[in-house]
Amino acid sequence: MARRRTTVAITAAAALISTSLVAAGSQARSPAVRDAALPEATADIATPEEFFGFEMGAEGRLAAYPDVLDYLRSVAQESDRVEYETVGETTEGNEYATVFISSPENLERLDEIVALNQRLSDPRSTTPDEAKELAARSVPIYHLEATVHSTEVGNGQAINDIVHRLATEDSEFTEEVLTQSVIMLVPSQNPDGQVKVVDHFDRTAGTDLARVYPDLYQKYTGHDDNRDWTMFTQVEARYRLGLTQKYRPVMTHIMHQQGNSGERIFVPPYGGVTSPNVPANSNASSSAVGQHAMRDLTAEGKKGVGTDDYHIYWTLEQPVGFFPFTGTGVYLTEIASATDLAYPQRSKDGGPLGPQTPTQDLIQPYDKDTWTLRDIVEYAETATYSGMEYVARNGEDLLYDNLYSAPREFAENGVASGVEAYVVDADQRDPYATFEMLERLDWTQVEIDRATEPFTAGGRDFPEGSYVVRTRQPLGNWVDQLLGTDEYPVDDLPYAEATTSLPLQLGVDVVPVSAPVEVPTDRVESVEVPEVSMPAAPPTGGAYLVRPESYGTIPVAAALQKANITTFRAGQEFADAGTTYPAGTYVVPATPQARRVLDTASADVGLQVTAARSAPAVEGIQLKPRTRVGLLRGANNMPGGWDMWVMDEYGVDYDVVGAQDFQSGRLIDVYDTIVLPQGISKDDVVEGLDPAKYDEEFAWAYGVGAKGWRKLAQFVRQGGTLLAVGDSVATAQELLDLPIEPALPDDDEEFATGGSLLNQEFDTSDMVAWGMPESWPVWLYDTQAWTPTGPGADVVSTYPDQDVLASGYLRGEEHVAGTANVVSFDVGKGTVVTYGSEVTFRSLPRSSFNLLYNAVYGGPAAEVGATQLAGLRPAFRADGTLRSR
Repeated sequence: MARRRTTVAITAAAALISTSLVAAGSQARSPAVRDAALPEATADIATPEEFFGFEMGAEGRLAAYPDVLDYLRSVAQESDRVEYETVGETTEGNEYATVFISSPENLERLDEIVALNQRLSDPRSTTPDEAKELAARSVPIYHLEATVHSTEVGNGQAINDIVHRLATEDSEFTEEVLTQSVIMLVPSQNPDGQVKVVDHFDRTAGTDLARVYPDLYQKYTGHDDNRDWTMFTQVEARYRLGLTQKYRPVMTHIMHQQGNSGERIFVPPYGGVTSPNVPANSNASSSAVGQHAMRDLTAEGKKGVGTDDYHIYWTLEQPVGFFPFTGTGVYLTEIASATDLAYPQRSKDGGPLGPQTPTQDLIQPYDKDTWTLRDIVEYAETATYSGMEYVARNGEDLLYDNLYSAPREFAENGVASGVEAYVVDADQRDPYATFEMLERLDWTQVEIDRATEPFTAGGRDFPEGSYVVRTRQPLGNWVDQLLGTDEYPVDDLPYAEATTSLPLQLGVDVVPVSAPVEVPTDRVESVEVPEVSMPAAPPTGGAYLVRPESYGTIPVAAALQKANITTFRAGQEFADAGTTYPAGTYVVPATPQARRVLDTASADVGLQVTAARSAPAVEGIQLKPRTRVGLLRGANNMPGGWDMWVMDEYGVDYDVVGAQDFQSGRLIDVYDTIVLPQGISKDDVVEGLDPAKYDEEFAWAYGVGAKGWRKLAQFVRQGGTLLAVGDSVATAQELLDLPIEPALPDDDEEFATGGSLLNQEFDTSDMVAWGMPESWPVWLYDTQAWTPTGPGADVVSTYPDQDVLASGYLRGEEHVAGTANVVSFDVGKGTVVTYGSEVTFRSLPRSSFNLLYNAVYGGPAAEVGATQLAGLRPAFRADGTLRSR
């Protein structure tokens, strides 16, 4: 029976190896352990076909994720080559697991191997000769990851065959792989989606219903669940980070599928430009393993193998994420998909599938007219065995070149940009943004120092307590990638993003310094939310004040809403006790209940609450008590999924707007504010999902017809607030005939941004822009800028007349310069705000979040006069109804 490893929960923080464990590497066994003969395999382990009742890849059959885990557990019980671990629970409570496969000797000394790999990963503690000795004593870890995208089901089937072969076969191949490496298998990077997709597939068998799950298969991110490698918002991404940090794989094999019209399988080398922050050894080993796989696939007669097709090494929101920056090689395979997940794909014209012109990137086109799930499984298995073989044969070199030499390059020679350090001023307009940025660096084991006295660097003076993040450290390249700005060098654009600048996305003042920073510092052991305390309670008639600059005010406002606390916002700048407060400052009557809510909410985000003896005598607004927020996201709308995550994370009380909300009565009786996230068209609202193809589980996403479309317009005219983001602006414009028109040409040759941060100028006197700086970048990717065409368009923000690009790529600056981005309209009794840029893109551009949430609560608010605010006389009753004027 295999030794069962203790169930563990790996998080970004908990994944660190203790000092004693790392030190244990000095007592590692000799290289002879690698040469130990593999014991005879256990013969009575059930095959996948015997366990599941069908062959992996059988037409119309899919092994369910819980059953896959049961199978892997059973193999681990019977084989001393396999160990099973539970890492933790997923977003929706499913099991995230890992399986380790190797020789019994390697599994017995796995902790020792991990300690050796940890030592290799910090080149400052080891000389090159010592590193070569450590590499000789360790074995490489091959990280195999299946089904991050849950409709890519073939790989989740193939892993069962792979595990069975490694656990049962006695051959030169298995002996080499198992004695010369350790396989770390993640059966699914997105278990929640695996459960949903396969359950839906099985539930709809034998019906006329669509077989492919129609909605987000990860609760929040859907197909974007492999684009969470800077902020690590999802627990699954943090598990992945923890595994990488703990085990230090030399190669990570990410198993994907693609559409069904291209090559049958893609393997590296990749196409496009590469970031200079990706280690050359990481890049080279990715190309080498891909070429090894191409040779093996071709030798087996598996045609249609393509390369040089994926531009993944410029920014981080691609499948590779954090991996290559640590020196790990990234082996991405993308296999063509079949029909309805598990049925044959057949050529429409009877000819062979896929491109047919032989090139150096496709040396042998696929020559058949049919492609099946079994084909997917077989291609996946061959590509995986080839990757394992390459790592086993080249393990010592990969351990030295990837784990050791890659970080050594940056720790000793610095980064290509020439930046020696990034300095984070201790005095920031948004302390919560500063915390979140530093926290993410800390999660990835970046070393952060804090100055113990004032200093000068880069021509600027910094106070004591400012942070210094040096680039001459093992992850200095990651520091430069996250904290620097980007200038995408060519016109061949990346898949989505041309920049990953965290300071610009979050709203943090960070200064790159090209000379060494000379100042005494202390190492930051952990990043904490700034400590704040409540002020002394003001006298009767006094108020608590919260400044509006931080996006941390969103959860504070949400907490006040949840507790039904009367909340005002000042509409003008004012002064109190020698301090100037900007327009948008929250003014909360100083009741004991308000104090309790503010005490907890402000401490969570590190925002200081102050107290005023009396409220300011300026005009302002009162937020409607318990504002009713709706998110009209439609089925499988990923931007709406990210918006759900933000709302849940920040405690915003909202509901997803469903077709049932349009069935009777008025929308204004259900919602005060409705948000249209990026990607909502008129068809999404009117047509929605087809009831003939999707049963009542998805009734919320059915179309509402022309009558429902008119009800949405009536909602605004009757007093509702409608907020439209990205290309949903065109939907709002069509709905209400708003006086704006698109400003940007459709031709990508004339205008393109490739996912970039563009400078923006804000009218901070406007409620929508309260708390924003006068200028700061916004995210623009494949959406529009706008031109007002008549009266009634209140422009909140515009692109500058010149120097538009802040970070990334911009072609055709003249088309966007001077155009409008955020525009507000009064329509009937209601309010519409349009956001041409994606102000909530994948939860990343948090510096622009207030633009949306100011309006979420401010749109339905009631105006109050200076006398009314000074006297803290509510315009709304506690039940949300307006008092008579």
